[in-house]
Amino acid sequence: MISLLVALPRRQLYLGIIALLLAFILIARWIGNWGLVTIHAKDQPLAKVIASIARQGGVRIESSLDPSSPVTINVVKVTPVEALDKLTMVTESGWRVVYLAAPTKSAINEALLSLNGTGKIENWTTNYYPGQVGFWGADYGHVIDPRFLSITLEGPDPDLGKLLDEAAQKSGVMTALPKDWRPAVATLPKSGALGKVIPSLIKSEHGKVAAFLYLAERPRRLGDDQNQQAESSRGWERMNPEWWEQRQRAQIGLLPAPEQEEAKKKMAERNTLFAEMQGLTREQRRAKWQQMMSNPDTLLQMQDQLLLRQTKRTPEQQISRAVDYINRKAAAQAAQGH
Repeated sequence: MISLLVALPRRQLYLGIIALLLAFILIARWIGNWGLVTIHAKDQPLAKVIASIARQGGVRIESSLDPSSPVTINVVKVTPVEALDKLTMVTESGWRVVYLAAPTKSAINEALLSLNGTGKIENWTTNYYPGQVGFWGADYGHVIDPRFLSITLEGPDPDLGKLLDEAAQKSGVMTALPKDWRPAVATLPKSGALGKVIPSLIKSEHGKVAAFLYLAERPRRLGDDQNQQAESSRGWERMNPEWWEQRQRAQIGLLPAPEQEEAKKKMAERNTLFAEMQGLTREQRRAKWQQMMSNPDTLLQMQDQLLLRQTKRTPEQQISRAVDYINRKAAAQAAQGH
């Protein structure tokens, strides 16, 4: 081989080396961009945009939105969840990671049809604890993919349903399984990334699992619907404070290293506030909240987060929201005048 290279003319040898280096660079660039999403879509059907994100990102995406809705979105080399987060802003929707568990594939397929059709699954137990409390984003300014959170399932109850609820609390994903299927888990899976732990847990009981990113209508604001408000309150009341703290620490672990200390500081401030809220009456909590909202630092933090989210909306949406705000303010002022 060496003698063959020596025998080649120097010019051909140099050209061959350059071609080889270029090939290595192209391969390295391809590997570096694998799984990232680039989309430039103007008034394209939602189904087409979702399919593009799924294909480029190597993920499964389900949706209960109208697949024919026109969408305009521009993203360059972002992760699938970042692309989906941007898509939720232009479609006024929300996204989550979902794990469905059932004893048969047919049960999974029926659940998917129901979820994509109505947003609900009848006769299933659903566990979901969204990633935001009040005005604080659980992602600390970044779009966190919960599939990569490090998680340890503790039990001690071996009931699969309770273990899936524990996973939901510790990560913010949605888990669901049939109400009449609650096998006892003999051995808990090893600690690791949630995207591997949950499927391993379900498959250990010979169950079937469907894991996907789910796009759906954004829930109305709490207070718009008393039943929804009561249901959400019951959900948060069921949360284990220690699991919630584990979830925050796992999320911080996915942040860039320079930002982790500041995130830990904010987490401590939040936990202190929540601890102070415990045991207070509704009136006392309202007074505490109003006191906090009058803090200039708090208002500045809220404004920063709102501006960050606003940049992900289309210009048309920003104008529409501004007009809507002006109209609502005028209506409120008119009502006060009467």
